[in-house]
Amino acid sequence: MRPRVQIPGPRPNIPYVNSRTIRPPAAWSDFGQLAIPPSSLLVTGHDGSGINVSASRPVKQALADLEARLRQAQASILAGLRPGLSQGEATKLMTNARFKPDPGLIALYTWHNGAEGGGAQAELMDIARFLSLQEAIETRTFELGLAAQVESLPDMPAAEIFDPTWFPILSDASGRIYVVDQFGAGRVLIVDRQKIGIQEELSPTLIAFIDSLARKGLDFKPSPISADVTVLVRNLESKNDKERLSAIQELTRKRPAAAFEPLVAMLESDEASARRDAALILGLLHDLRAIPILIRCIARWSVRDAEGLKDATSAFAGLRDLSQEGALAHLEQALADGDVELRLDAIKALVFSRDARALPSLQAVAMHDPDAKVRAAAEQGLRTIGEPR
Repeated sequence: MRPRVQIPGPRPNIPYVNSRTIRPPAAWSDFGQLAIPPSSLLVTGHDGSGINVSASRPVKQALADLEARLRQAQASILAGLRPGLSQGEATKLMTNARFKPDPGLIALYTWHNGAEGGGAQAELMDIARFLSLQEAIETRTFELGLAAQVESLPDMPAAEIFDPTWFPILSDASGRIYVVDQFGAGRVLIVDRQKIGIQEELSPTLIAFIDSLARKGLDFKPSPISADVTVLVRNLESKNDKERLSAIQELTRKRPAAAFEPLVAMLESDEASARRDAALILGLLHDLRAIPILIRCIARWSVRDAEGLKDATSAFAGLRDLSQEGALAHLEQALADGDVELRLDAIKALVFSRDARALPSLQAVAMHDPDAKVRAAAEQGLRTIGEPR
């Protein structure tokens, strides 16, 4: 029998406030979560025994309680959780990334170093994938670089687009990133590239967020798909936010193979959000036919304008999520096996990523590719990636 949740006193009503950070109301219509102060929550078993989940507990204890409740619920993510890093390994990676983490953030990655694979076995909460520490550091580096590229002074500085003290821990298929402020010491926020400068607050602290995951992990059951996949994909263009989000949730959780062709067609939508959602969801289908399609999208969109950079970011994330190999491996394979046009597009995508790990592959292409245009593009890519941002 599942535990009961006892909430002392009346349910709080927490209204939206007029600020750049949106705090959730008492009931989240989109996610079905309750915004309950962690200090007032008691999780009880069928025998009446209780576990206090107040925010005064150490993060390590909260994580141990979370794992126990995930095991009790036989949660899918248990199959994907990676072993934790040592404290020394986690600290070194963060120090090398040039920031000083809160002890709670280190505890998160000594618990488990993210989750591997795709789908439910990688999701620590509904549609949100648990990033490894290396992925989180790379995501932060990428987002800081993107913010620097698209900032508009004085109205929208880079720090308002992506604050340097935010640290990503989860990401979802709609392109949103779940971050902990102050490198683990602050609030947990949702950062949405389509709502620059406005973040949703999920929790006031990391430990309260962990406790909320434990509550949700026991009771969450995905609903059956509500419509034909062509209707759901079409709803990605809906002007109704609730209808659009519902379509995203269903497509990302169910990942119907039949959605492939409609999603590919949606990449040509005039609606930016629909294009980006389609690219992200394509990656979650794990259909390798999407590899050249997403590579060409990155190449085409990344050189367009500021909106194109956002489109390309979503396509790159979709390419990353296609398989465990990741985006870099797919791009390097395209350099080796693709036709001339695909090789040129792969070079553009690598330049967009600014991933220094691609330099050896680009060097090989610059020296040995049989096509002069490809060699020249690789040489230019080497120079671009080697330049400081």
